[in-house]
Amino acid sequence: MSLPSNLSKPVRGSDIPSRGADMMAVVKQFIAFVNLINDWLGKTVSFLVYPMIGVLVWEVLMRYVFGRPTIWAHELSALLYAVFFLLGGAYTLRWKAHICVDVLYVRLSPRARACLDLFTWLFFYFFCAVLLWQGSESAWRSFLRMERASTVWEPYIWPVKFCIPVAAFLILAQGITKTIGDVYLVFSGRVLLSKDITGKN
Repeated sequence: MSLPSNLSKPVRGSDIPSRGADMMAVVKQFIAFVNLINDWLGKTVSFLVYPMIGVLVWEVLMRYVFGRPTIWAHELSALLYAVFFLLGGAYTLRWKAHICVDVLYVRLSPRARACLDLFTWLFFYFFCAVLLWQGSESAWRSFLRMERASTVWEPYIWPVKFCIPVAAFLILAQGITKTIGDVYLVFSGRVLLSKDITGKN
């Protein structure tokens, strides 16, 4: 029984750098793809600010000018904000815009920061895993019941609940790109991507 030709050939030393370069290309493509998705989604959901403002302005006018408050404006604005908040989380993480107490962190070298992040981000992955697991189960149960809010207006809330596992997955994917970069920085001393996919530093 003969082995396939690609297995019977010994691996030459010159093939190892080539395979490493191919692997790095795949990793960079993955990071670029995740960044692209979260950039697009974050910028898209940012436009939800305008209907939120419109709904609240309408409620103020109806309540204080015409004396006829609505039963839906406050709740609709809250639901829109929930979608805005959840689906914008990965975009915020991608651009490092979350609030961070970094009095000591900023004094560390880039490699030391990467080492610290590799440890502390274990808690991040645990949180994302639980959110993805529990959020998926909650969203599915809500969908099966066609769940509505327990209010006078009674809007469907299961679509908003589906945003929870989607957001958890996107944040998890964005976190993986950061961890990849941290591992590369720790072992090589260099930044994996000197520029992001949009060409910014």
